[in-house]
Amino acid sequence: MQSERRHALQHNLTDDAERTNADSHSWSAHAFWRPEDSGWMPSISAGVGASYLNGNDNWEDNTNKRAMASWMVGLTWNDVFLQGNALGYAVGQPQFVYDVEDGFVADGGYAMELWYSFQVTDNIQITPAIYWLSRPFGDETQNVNGD
Repeated sequence: MQSERRHALQHNLTDDAERTNADSHSWSAHAFWRPEDSGWMPSISAGVGASYLNGNDNWEDNTNKRAMASWMVGLTWNDVFLQGNALGYAVGQPQFVYDVEDGFVADGGYAMELWYSFQVTDNIQITPAIYWLSRPFGDETQNVNGD
């Protein structure tokens, strides 16, 4: 039975499947810095990335090329209020389309996070957080807001 499935999978991948000639190229870079001593200076983390998709005319929307990006910056303060506790803040844009070959795209939403982590015991840590999204429903956000 398993060999039959394997043969069917190989058959579908080699004989019946057509290559679309679509490809994707992506890159990202991330960095982190932490001060030697905890205090008013936070540790800083940052990242940026991009993806490029090239398709063909078989795509349903006939969009041949797309470019997407994302970025973030985060700050963390250690030993806030008590030893072992931390406070953090981050802002950025989750992956968004910024360029389409055949059309206009307004897809850039922002995300923010504020959190505080406190150590209850040696083995228990609680981290409540607040999140804010500028476009929580993506393209549908303006319809939800009535804009």
